[in-house]
Amino acid sequence: MSIHSHHTRSNSTDQKQWRQFNFFDVQQVKDPNDPTKPPAIFNKPDLSVNTSGRGNIILADSSGYVHIVDRSFNVQSFLAYEGGRVSHMKQMKPKNILSTIGEEDPPIIKLWDLDKLDKSKGTPTCQRTIKVNHGGKPFPVSALAVLENLGQIAVGLANGVVVLIKGDLYRDRYTKQKIIHESDEPVTGLGFREYNKTVILFIVTTSKVLTYVTTSRSPATILDEQGADLGCAVMSDTTHEMVVAKDEAIYFYEPEGRGPCFAYEGTKSSVTWFKSNLIIVSPPISQPTRLTTTTRSALSIGSGSTSKQSAPYELTKVTIFDTANKFISYIGTFSHGVRMIICEWGGIYILGMEGKLYRLEEKDTPTKLEILFKKNLYLLAINLAHSQKYDDAGISDIFKRYGDHLYSKADYDNAMAQYILTIGQLEPSYIIRKFLDAQRIHNLVNYLQELHSHGLANSDHTTLLLNCYTKLKDVARLDQFIKTDNELNFDIETAIKVCRQAGYYEHAVYLAKKFGEHDSYLKIQIEDVKDYENALEYIRKLGSIEANRNLQKYGKILLNHLPYPTTQLLIDLCTGDLFLTAQRPQTPTKEWPTTSSYKPPHVRSFMSLFVDQPNYLIQFLEQVSQKRWGGFSTLRKHETLTVDIDDVASKNDFGDYGSEVEEKKAVWNTLLELYLSEAYLPPVVSGKDSKGRKYGAPGNFSVSTETERVKEKLLRKDKALQLLKNQDVSYDSNQALILCDLAQFDEGIIYLYEHMEMYEEILRFYMAKDDSDRVMQTLKTYGPQDQSLYLIALAHFSSSETLSISTSELEQILNHIDSHNLLPPLQVIQALSRNSIATLAMIKTYMGKRIESERKEAQANRKLIQNYREETEKKRKEIDELKTVARIFQVTKCSGCRGTLDLPAVHFLCRHSYHQRCLPDSDRECPQCAPSYRLISDQRRAQEINADKHESFFEKLNEAEDGFSVVADYFSKNTMAFAKLID
Repeated sequence: MSIHSHHTRSNSTDQKQWRQFNFFDVQQVKDPNDPTKPPAIFNKPDLSVNTSGRGNIILADSSGYVHIVDRSFNVQSFLAYEGGRVSHMKQMKPKNILSTIGEEDPPIIKLWDLDKLDKSKGTPTCQRTIKVNHGGKPFPVSALAVLENLGQIAVGLANGVVVLIKGDLYRDRYTKQKIIHESDEPVTGLGFREYNKTVILFIVTTSKVLTYVTTSRSPATILDEQGADLGCAVMSDTTHEMVVAKDEAIYFYEPEGRGPCFAYEGTKSSVTWFKSNLIIVSPPISQPTRLTTTTRSALSIGSGSTSKQSAPYELTKVTIFDTANKFISYIGTFSHGVRMIICEWGGIYILGMEGKLYRLEEKDTPTKLEILFKKNLYLLAINLAHSQKYDDAGISDIFKRYGDHLYSKADYDNAMAQYILTIGQLEPSYIIRKFLDAQRIHNLVNYLQELHSHGLANSDHTTLLLNCYTKLKDVARLDQFIKTDNELNFDIETAIKVCRQAGYYEHAVYLAKKFGEHDSYLKIQIEDVKDYENALEYIRKLGSIEANRNLQKYGKILLNHLPYPTTQLLIDLCTGDLFLTAQRPQTPTKEWPTTSSYKPPHVRSFMSLFVDQPNYLIQFLEQVSQKRWGGFSTLRKHETLTVDIDDVASKNDFGDYGSEVEEKKAVWNTLLELYLSEAYLPPVVSGKDSKGRKYGAPGNFSVSTETERVKEKLLRKDKALQLLKNQDVSYDSNQALILCDLAQFDEGIIYLYEHMEMYEEILRFYMAKDDSDRVMQTLKTYGPQDQSLYLIALAHFSSSETLSISTSELEQILNHIDSHNLLPPLQVIQALSRNSIATLAMIKTYMGKRIESERKEAQANRKLIQNYREETEKKRKEIDELKTVARIFQVTKCSGCRGTLDLPAVHFLCRHSYHQRCLPDSDRECPQCAPSYRLISDQRRAQEINADKHESFFEKLNEAEDGFSVVADYFSKNTMAFAKLID
């Protein structure tokens, strides 16, 4: 037998409908022992039936023998039936069990355990023999079906009878047999299928296709009114469908009815299932006139190449139809006919009538795909890859090839459809570069949309897609992309940025608001849309932390456009009202606490925002200080840091004491500057402004008349003075003094001078204003604390400018100095002698009083000195007498007990006498004079000690107003006599 493969189309209608390929390589099988011949077992002319499985090919002949052939074509034969040929065989897959049926009367089924040998015979063991009860009607067996678990066997007879055998056929001794179907048509095919926990038996006759539920008593159900010839029905191993081959088509049957149908015309003599392929054998062509010229030229007929076309011949065509991919994968013709088709060892074996054996080995999948690629049959390639369980990367490569092919033909729409299927495997830049041309931007949009829907887009892809939308001005698709994508398959920041740059602010705002991009939302609303009201309301809803951060960034712009509501928001933020509003539930509950710990932001951080709105800054600082500290009230150090929801102003502490003091100090200093500076007074605006707003309206801080402006100025200065006088307000006194001086705020200046104990400055302030009354009042108030004030006042009143009108004040100063002895006369004369205006007559009375007073004082001092000298002289004489003259004691009474003095007695030079018993044993001093003596001794020792304490002497000298009195005191105490000379 010679074989010929064909992959050209013929003119017959059965081949025009399906693409044909040569996906099988044909090779004649040789005997391993004699390569010139086929295996000997296949040369037997009486081979009648075959089966395969579990690595073996099993053949049976008409003599009742069974031959088991392994892959090396070693043969093991045994006699299965002595009285007739083997008509049907079935190799079980779960176990190495062979089911056979022989043509005996009645037919006998045998189950052979191929793994268990009969030791006496050396052949496989016949595990079970079953006689088929066919009702006494001897007809040949035409079909056999065995359930893989050996629970059921169906036998079909040529007279239309189907016998069902049930039970554990491998182990049970007895079985149940039942005729389940009878008809006039021969049974041509049987097949079991386990379906929904039931077993369905397909029954095929020459005119019908039926199903029978083996677990019920219902009769067989007709699926189709057309059947198949013998050998033209087979069960699919992959889909478990009954496949019926008829002349016009191939039909597939499910338990519910007929399924898919493939039109393939032509006479079929047998069908065999291999993987997903259906092997169709057509009957031999025995007459040359039945072939067309085209077909004859395409086929090589005969056993050799020298055969003539006019000679008689027989050709059997074998067609392999790939049911999964819907194409013909092989067509070949075999001379001398085909005896049997065997599928084993991953290939298809075709045994010819002359005994030659051919192996059809399927090409590997990559080779198949290359063939399809060369023919640009990419859809078939894709289906083939899917059927071969290719991974995603492999299938994606086919889609890429297909897309490239379509792109080269300028079929951009379909090319993009293929490229979209590569998403997740192919680098997106490869496709994007191909479609950057403006004419293909629609295709690029489709690809980028799919890329986003798969969640594989990066920020560059988002940017490109949005730019495509904007260039196309396709607002509808832009809306769909932005407003309907709930899974967020794109980069938010990129989308907002692109929409903003393209001027699609509505979309940018929508995205920013939906996904909580607060910075982007506010930036667009404020910088692009100029919708300050919505921006301000959005900030209010963000809560304290976000509001703080965004007001720091946009507060100045908002204050310039919406000063009043922005100021109110800042007040709520810095007083805790904004936090409390966010914490307060919509429906009050009893369980909700009345206090909540919260630390508002520093007021100082917002002051710079009001650089163009000083009047609103005053409003801001006043209300914040009022709510946080109760105005200019005391800051209590030990109060708990809580915000009272019912009465925020009742709490004075919002932070730790140290930082809060600095905060308060900054607020007071700023408020003081704003109160005192006329530049910050509200302008006078009459009527309406350019925007139609009346004066005093929010956003236009102003007054209507100059009188109101003056009132506002006085009110602010009054507030400034209250602030300065508050003892609990910590402000910078030097800064406050400068501000008051610049604003010519006299009350504040005087208060600060007094507070800072700058009495001289107070005096000079009034002197500069020639306010003699205030000068005199200042002298009376602060003169005792600072004597230098009188020198300044004397110089002032004795000056040429004021002397003519201030003579009485000068006299009052001199009288005050004289009465309180505040200044030495010499200093008074020196002060008045600095100019030539003051005359001696002006101080004649003062000088007369001072001279007379000093004269009397000098006389008193001389008299006192004389007394001291006389007393000293007396003491000296007494000492000399004690040293040189004996003293006679004539005391009659004891100075201690006042009793009569008797012996023994003790007499002291101080003229005190005592009984000896009245004195302590160790006391040698007069008890009455000893204390005064000890006092003097202690003073003397102290003077000796102080004589060495030079630092103490100079310290007292520096601190004393009259240094001469300190020196005189030291001399009077004789301290200097003990002082050592120091170089």
